[in-house]
Amino acid sequence: MQPAAFGATVVTARTSEVAAFYAQYFDLEIVLDLGWFITLRRGEADWELAICERGHATVPAAVSALTDSTNVFGFIVDDVDKVAAAVAEGGVPLETSVVTEVFGQRHFFVRDPEGTWIDVIQLVAPDPDWLESQQNLA
Repeated sequence: MQPAAFGATVVTARTSEVAAFYAQYFDLEIVLDLGWFITLRRGEADWELAICERGHATVPAAVSALTDSTNVFGFIVDDVDKVAAAVAEGGVPLETSVVTEVFGQRHFFVRDPEGTWIDVIQLVAPDPDWLESQQNLA
């Protein structure tokens, strides 16, 4: 089976606030807003992010009972430093500083208003020495 599309859902008591966070910092557009359920998408992407109200009848009680998120959403962006600056200027604390990894990512972590972890990633060239060491493992 191959899924036709992919979506992730943040369950929260603050649907509008969480949706606004993704719209502001990740240029996602709200495509449906029922108050208790909001979907966001970028352009014609075949994925979407949903924000659903905690305690709504469509959310299993066991899910609504959870308040700590262990999910990590990864967003690949063109300029990670620009996003980090915008997030910080907006008063959202960065959970890590921006770092460049030897394997080809420059990234930082932040959390949305519900506490969902977000890895904001810019793809960069891997360190040549690291890349060579990995090719020797094959």
